[in-house]
Amino acid sequence: MAVLIGILAPQFISYIHKSKVASDWANLKAYYSEIETDYVDNNGTPNPDVPTISQNLPLTDDEYCRREIKFLDGRTVKLKAGYYAITKSYTDNGGYHIAYYCDKCNSDWDKHSKTCILTLGL
Repeated sequence: MAVLIGILAPQFISYIHKSKVASDWANLKAYYSEIETDYVDNNGTPNPDVPTISQNLPLTDDEYCRREIKFLDGRTVKLKAGYYAITKSYTDNGGYHIAYYCDKCNSDWDKHSKTCILTLGL
């Protein structure tokens, strides 16, 4: 029994991590859709309630390591497995970019950079 648990436990933990990342992605995609719609509805004017990274250095953890999404309607969602940052686009199309990384990316980049990173708006 112990051997079976030893074999299956890492796979089970991997599935839990993947489900948490998928939940974070779904929430970020909904948020991205909301802020892009707001951007278009306001004729390309950025919303001050969208927490974008400033151009001032050094950046703070609050700017590039956000762990909670505050939707424009006021509801909040805590991320389960990672963090994100939002930047304003400086291209002709404007809008926003969101980058998400799971917490395990820092310790195991080769594995998690292929499966746990999400970029929206590129």
